[in-house]
Amino acid sequence: MASAAALGQGALGECAPPEPYTLLLSCPLVRANTVTRESLRVDYDRRHDRKPHRDDDENIGRAWLAATEKNPRIFDGSKFRLHRIALDAHGDVVIELGLTGYREYLGTNRLPAAALRQLEADGQADHANPRAHLSDALGCETVLLTADDQVVLLRRSSSVATHGGLHNGPSGHPEPARCGAGVEGAGAQGAAATAAVVHELYDSVLQETHEETAVPRDALSEPQLIGCMADAVGKPDLLFLTRTSLDADGVRACYSQGPEEGWESDRLVFWPAQTLAECTLALTPVTRAAIACFLPLWDRGFRE
Repeated sequence: MASAAALGQGALGECAPPEPYTLLLSCPLVRANTVTRESLRVDYDRRHDRKPHRDDDENIGRAWLAATEKNPRIFDGSKFRLHRIALDAHGDVVIELGLTGYREYLGTNRLPAAALRQLEADGQADHANPRAHLSDALGCETVLLTADDQVVLLRRSSSVATHGGLHNGPSGHPEPARCGAGVEGAGAQGAAATAAVVHELYDSVLQETHEETAVPRDALSEPQLIGCMADAVGKPDLLFLTRTSLDADGVRACYSQGPEEGWESDRLVFWPAQTLAECTLALTPVTRAAIACFLPLWDRGFRE
């Protein structure tokens, strides 16, 4: 496990945004190539949900009203909540997940700084956990590597909610609604629910990559978990490496056809993996974290 307030700022380019992040887990340091969907240990249980706070009605209600007035298209979709990610006694990655929603996320993690700090202080006082009252909705992003060793990056359009104009890899959220009946229920847990959640953690990477680049799913490899990060307000993202059998020209041809979620980006760019440490593009914090996890793998030639 490794932690850093601002890993990758200098090496990844002076144009990168200064927003700090924390690296919660770096899989290249813990047998990265062995972290598969079969070996990943997920503890999905509703006891890992956020704890209600006395000011929820005011904080969440006000934030949601402001958000919907600004953008009537948004809706309160369910998301997984990251309670904890760690290594067990055998060195295996364990992820503890609950359930949250976009409304909770806007009304907790995205509150003004003073209100956010108060939620953290109350969480520590009430539950000995500063994250207890926060949504911490779990996202995902992948380093997408072409057959000719180019890293695929998308410039975020002005239509997205955050980090418009910055570059990132294919990204999004695992969706509880895609896990089948029962996972979103109050008592959902057990082997069947856990298997469905694990499948969605990996499948969401392939789905987001296809929807944002139009690269066919059958041209994508099994995603490889390479890390986990949290941004400046504590929102976590799982970080993956995915390879495509297409070269850069092939990916460009797919993107030119108009991907399903093409509105999220306004430009497709490539950066050679060999010089990724010197990337001068403006990158999101999640992307900087993903690259920081990817570079040790690249330096070792994916041999371990």
